[in-house]
Amino acid sequence: MTYPLPNRFATACCLSLLLLSGCCANDVCDCQDEQADAVQLSFSPAFGTADLDTIIILRSPLPYLPTNKVETVTLIRTAAQLRDSIRLNNTTPFTQVGSTKLNGYRYAIQYLVQKPGAKPVPITALVIDSVRLSGSLAGDGCCTCYTNAEKTVYATRPKRTGTGSDSTFVVDLKQVPAIPVTK
Repeated sequence: MTYPLPNRFATACCLSLLLLSGCCANDVCDCQDEQADAVQLSFSPAFGTADLDTIIILRSPLPYLPTNKVETVTLIRTAAQLRDSIRLNNTTPFTQVGSTKLNGYRYAIQYLVQKPGAKPVPITALVIDSVRLSGSLAGDGCCTCYTNAEKTVYATRPKRTGTGSDSTFVVDLKQVPAIPVTK
């Protein structure tokens, strides 16, 4: 039996769609590439609720010089958000400037200390001196996603009182999900 030309075309289209539906058409690519460079900060339980209601983040371009222009973001957090981690990323909490990514900046994380009858004083809890990122695109034929091969943070905890020096440390964010911020 032969089919008229319009039916042959419709049959060919239906068969093509059935063959393609078994491939990439049904796959959902959930790469979350926009989170690949993100740096999570988690605050230790030693911080009180009054410490965490206002977080100040300072950003300055690398190489760091004390005369660099510093950008500031103040995060006012509700009681429900106080124990939430904070995410630094290419576009949050600062907007991206040109093509400069997260690793093109130095960050200082501060909280406010309020003494009775005095103006709140910002205290630096952590300085992210630099972030080293490297990665590549990898795909399986249907999805192509960016993956970090290296995601390392070089940071400093400033000394609080008395003698001693700042504490510097390195965090491999491929091994640890967040940088601990301590009081």
